[in-house]
Amino acid sequence: MLKLINKYPVITLILVCVILFFFNLGKLPISIMEARNFNVAREMLTENNWLLTTMNAIPRYEKPPFPAWFTTMFSQFDIKSVFLYRLPTSIVATLGVLFSYYLFKSLAQTKKIALIASLVLSTSFYYVAIRFEGPSDTYTHVFMIAGLLFITKAIQSSTKSLLYTSLAILGIGISVLSKGPVSLYAVFLPFIIAYFIAYSSSKKAIIISISTLLFGIALGASWYLYVQFLDPKVLTQIANEETSNWSSYNVRPFYYYWSFFIQSGIWSVPALISLAYPYFKSKVDNKKLYKFSWLWTVLAVILLSAIPEKKSRYLVPVLFPLALNLAQVLLYQFRTKKLDIVSRIAMKFHYVLIFCIGISVVAIPLIIEVRTTSFWIWYYTLVALMFAISAVIFFNYSPLKSKVLFVSNILLIMVVTSVGVYGIQFLKQNDKYNTLTSAELQPSSLYYYKSMQPEVIWDSNRVSQPLDFTKSFPSQPNVQVIVGNGYVEEFRKQIPSEYEIESIKAYDRNYFSSAEDNKHRGRKVTYLYTLKRKN
Repeated sequence: MLKLINKYPVITLILVCVILFFFNLGKLPISIMEARNFNVAREMLTENNWLLTTMNAIPRYEKPPFPAWFTTMFSQFDIKSVFLYRLPTSIVATLGVLFSYYLFKSLAQTKKIALIASLVLSTSFYYVAIRFEGPSDTYTHVFMIAGLLFITKAIQSSTKSLLYTSLAILGIGISVLSKGPVSLYAVFLPFIIAYFIAYSSSKKAIIISISTLLFGIALGASWYLYVQFLDPKVLTQIANEETSNWSSYNVRPFYYYWSFFIQSGIWSVPALISLAYPYFKSKVDNKKLYKFSWLWTVLAVILLSAIPEKKSRYLVPVLFPLALNLAQVLLYQFRTKKLDIVSRIAMKFHYVLIFCIGISVVAIPLIIEVRTTSFWIWYYTLVALMFAISAVIFFNYSPLKSKVLFVSNILLIMVVTSVGVYGIQFLKQNDKYNTLTSAELQPSSLYYYKSMQPEVIWDSNRVSQPLDFTKSFPSQPNVQVIVGNGYVEEFRKQIPSEYEIESIKAYDRNYFSSAEDNKHRGRKVTYLYTLKRKN
């Protein structure tokens, strides 16, 4: 098996990514970030708003349109399918692993380190999870990695520099068209600084880097210039709000990201150990590459820490260099016949932890109260697979079997994402869970009061109009109004006397908590009022 993996690295990575990223795409409730992207993509198809992007007919310029553009290639076949809206992000995540493989291979000049690093990246917790929490992050960072891949190739090449430079410009441009300058700061800047320090700051490298950066930014800025020309007032207002968030929203102390290695999930312990640069620099094969990956990692964390606004998902850019850094230490551990004491202790602790995680699934019935046939089929399947992986760890628990143990890490995450995540449906705690997708909505007379959550807009599957009581009330005999939980009393007081409430239906999107639970969130409760004109 190990020989096949080494012989066919790209095929291996694709197969691993299919299992990691393409299963259970319709199981999880959509997140607020997903809903925003889905709504923009849907309105491109239904309202033809391809450049002046909207969400519920309101300008949505906070994020550039490329992720939505790419999404429409698939969602056009069924604008209601969550699977088709999530599929593009999984494809891009797979491309990210492949781009990283070729970038690491170009830097390391060996496919072994590139393969190990790409497998670590693909199975890192937040690289898997970010597809649901912040899909635009996946796009911007993946295409920036593509840009860096071709910058590296352009610097190294003596005959195809122009071709690689053009592809690098395209990658950087798409990255900017996905989430603005975010990845320029979090991925490009630390990479280039680390590259110039560890490798080359030659005239050719500087010219290629600066030219691709400038032309890439120009390509990415084209959409902003278009919107600035046609809708400058709204764009300026949104830009000011977004900029102010960087210094006033989710503000955390400088040291907030010091536990960044935890975002790699299963790799947290070995990732932390791999950062001991003075200790491992004499042990790894390629000292220059190790210096580069360590600098790239540390610089990325420092630059991200300098921004007042901090969120865990903002650490995804660090996972790329961290994977490369860890891969070099892992390769050293694979090859040495006598591990150093630090590696030996870390490895034993890590695999004891993984073993415990593997056998802990037997306790799932103590957490989940569901006892249906489908639950038991899922449970026994998961237990069998996790116990099999734990058995592999138990019978190969030796520093000399580190390659086999490494594969067990990969298999464990593959089982969790393909089989384990399927069990999300058994964690449903709210018997009254319901969304607007089940409502009979009337497009011509559908309104909302004050505001609508992005998830509710998605569930309604259409554009609705704002209801403003300060202006003339709709003249239809029947009116449907979507009202958020926080506006119910205010809305009821303003219903015109010539209308009566015909029906009220509640829609509760709290999936993991019931109304009696402290974790139940009022913002996820929506009411659909049907008003009827009195005779």
